[in-house]
Amino acid sequence: SLAVLVPAAQAQTPAAAPAIDQNAIAALTRMGTYLRSLKAYQIDVAITDEDVLDDGQKIQSATHTNLLARMPNGIRVERSNDRLERLYLWDGKNASILARRMNYYATVPAPATISELIDVLDEQYGMDLPLVDLFLWGTPEGTPAKSKGAMVVGPSVVAGTTCDQYAFRQDEVDYQIWIQKGDFPLPRRIVITTKTDEARPQHTAAYNWNLAPSFNDAAFVLDPPTGALRVELAKITVK
Repeated sequence: SLAVLVPAAQAQTPAAAPAIDQNAIAALTRMGTYLRSLKAYQIDVAITDEDVLDDGQKIQSATHTNLLARMPNGIRVERSNDRLERLYLWDGKNASILARRMNYYATVPAPATISELIDVLDEQYGMDLPLVDLFLWGTPEGTPAKSKGAMVVGPSVVAGTTCDQYAFRQDEVDYQIWIQKGDFPLPRRIVITTKTDEARPQHTAAYNWNLAPSFNDAAFVLDPPTGALRVELAKITVK
């Protein structure tokens, strides 16, 4: 028999790891640093999510979210879609949630910092603060620390705003982000693709920013509607 020799150039080699462009990483870091420097801001966010049915068909749903942030100790989030209307409030002392359609609300003692609030909601109640990524960009808990690949896509325009587009890879998701050019590096659009589902459903968010919102302290404190029923916020039980 004749031995078959495979030329070195044709020999199979492990796939190269995705390249990480440090310019893309620096852009995320700069954006996160800038967001944490803001004393107050308000955002209107139009969100589209895709759900995948058992037969593979995708169903889209739309959510509107409005966030008002006062640093370091005030958050107000209103979130609504076809299925729910929620109001989330935090004033540095208490956190409250109001389910408007059911007219139920809950209030619990809360820590004094946003990072601690995020941890308490996750670890004790199994909840994510809406738009939580805005407070995590550039931190050890967020991106770019988890990035496996990063690239600069190039200039782009989002709703009339000049941006740079970037693409990143993580273990379970790919995502793209459009960051405003200039001295105000705000995220303007995000697309997240889930890789753990072969249908690759996407989450899309478009941001409209107001860096000079008008508000007072009462904006972060719940004033329950007439007839609202107070309920207990269930904690996670560890077996």
